[in-house]
Amino acid sequence: MFQFASGSVVLCFGLLLAFGAFAEEPSAADIAAVKACTDLVAKTVANQKPHPPDEFEEKAGPEGRLAAAAKAAAFTPASCIGVLANACIQKQGEMASDSVTSDCRSREAQVWDKRLNQAYQSAMAKMEKEAADNLRKTQRAWIGWRDATCKQSWATFQGTMAGPMEAWCMMNLTANQALWMEDWAENVGR
Repeated sequence: MFQFASGSVVLCFGLLLAFGAFAEEPSAADIAAVKACTDLVAKTVANQKPHPPDEFEEKAGPEGRLAAAAKAAAFTPASCIGVLANACIQKQGEMASDSVTSDCRSREAQVWDKRLNQAYQSAMAKMEKEAADNLRKTQRAWIGWRDATCKQSWATFQGTMAGPMEAWCMMNLTANQALWMEDWAENVGR
């Protein structure tokens, strides 16, 4: 009986880690900072002035790609990744410590994680069983990939610089997954 209970605790703890990588709830101010940026992108997209260049309009080659990416930034929600963390780090000044940098990035990662979880629940509620089962499988695989990917800085450097690198990785990958999931939540069933 003890073995079973112990195994259940380990299983529950593992599920908490898999679906709640960030234990703290983000503050309302942090949520608002990221939302203000993504709302600005949505407003720009709605106005479509000027529209971002597509692959047929941009000049071929590296310079053309970078110029098109710069023009498209205002239309791309991923351009908002770092909006909270960068402001937080800048507030501390150029001498911001590694722990401050890590904390600022972790705060933003918490916001994106909350958005990811909300979008996941929304998408799952709208999907047929086969699609929902696949999304669950995809999300579980992504969590393992993200966690292993972000641990690479510790495995490689094992020093103080690894903390900010890992925090940036968690923020960046979680934000991109949240945006991907929000797209599914918005467009499934249309």
